[in-house]
Amino acid sequence: MNVCPKQAISMKPDEDGFLYPVIDEALCVECGLCTKACAFQNVPITADEPLATYAAINRNQVTLFDSSSGGVFAALASLVFEKDGVVFGCAFNGDMKPEHICVDNPADMKRLQGSKYVQSDVKNTYAEAQKYLKEGRHVLYTGTPCQIAGLKSCLGKDYSNLTTADLVCHGVPSAAFFKGYIAWLEEKLNGKITVYKFRDKSKVGMGLVGKVTFQKSGKSRGEIVYFPSHYYYYYFLHGDIYRDSCYECKYAGGSRQGDFTMGDWFGIEESHPEIETRNGVSVLLVNSEKGMALIGELSELLNLTKSTFEQARVQHDQLRQPAARSDRREAILQTWREGGYQAVADEYYKANRKRILISRIKMMVPQPVKRTLKRLLGRG
Repeated sequence: MNVCPKQAISMKPDEDGFLYPVIDEALCVECGLCTKACAFQNVPITADEPLATYAAINRNQVTLFDSSSGGVFAALASLVFEKDGVVFGCAFNGDMKPEHICVDNPADMKRLQGSKYVQSDVKNTYAEAQKYLKEGRHVLYTGTPCQIAGLKSCLGKDYSNLTTADLVCHGVPSAAFFKGYIAWLEEKLNGKITVYKFRDKSKVGMGLVGKVTFQKSGKSRGEIVYFPSHYYYYYFLHGDIYRDSCYECKYAGGSRQGDFTMGDWFGIEESHPEIETRNGVSVLLVNSEKGMALIGELSELLNLTKSTFEQARVQHDQLRQPAARSDRREAILQTWREGGYQAVADEYYKANRKRILISRIKMMVPQPVKRTLKRLLGRG
């Protein structure tokens, strides 16, 4: 869509809400640029591995607390802002739709922070990024590996003033499925959701706990999101509702698309017990010489502990292989097609009442207490 000179391509949702390109034959001149720019079809994947692997924690405690894990994105963005650059990433708009936007100042950076477990619409940001690059502005573009591959293919060449960072991505549900979940949650809360955080540290530190902010009776209120209690969160974590191509992702391995790869590092205490993990720690892969050249500057903003790619792979299946296709996927999406979000919610809660109760109790136990109990039980 971004590369089409005639604006003959638009992105339209299929029956499951996933965006696909649709060509307006009346506008198309059959130039073939769209086919050439398709990274998934045309860009081969090598057996390369990252040049370096780190465990990363942002030195600024406020920034660290606002981040999903170790705050790598905020550090990268800060470097670009210092050079009067711009940053592209995913944000929720006023209707809670995930889309890529561009910000040019640290005050707006928070909109891009935090995990968004849903497919983002890149809109025209590839073309927008190219415009800034040609003007000589520094650009940081972040997204899933396939989005970064698409950007690079669309640009057609490397720019010295471009830095890219991809995510350790499990897969993406559709924005339409997420919108239904938000509608269900607003009915449950009897309020209008203004902020949704898939990862929140206010209760148990780094972990799988979210938080929603909503307006009710003229007041702003908050609600903790325990993932087993929310069908969308549960289905996402179990790989049940991803886009079809996610189960065949050719980017789920060592040959990464960005100059950097960033993600959570749950379970890092097994390989690096010396690292304090409560407030979050990220895996940071450096995939290019351009990335290696920035490590010195990043080390001023991040506490970096040298690690290995093999250690990172132990806790990250997506650095080895794509998510396995769920046996439940088709049934869940069929329920959604026929009855919408309410039918999906009803079916989920009818089948999982006991699991939800047990899981919620477990989630309320702080991580340090869990680790202590495990050690004690192990000794017993």
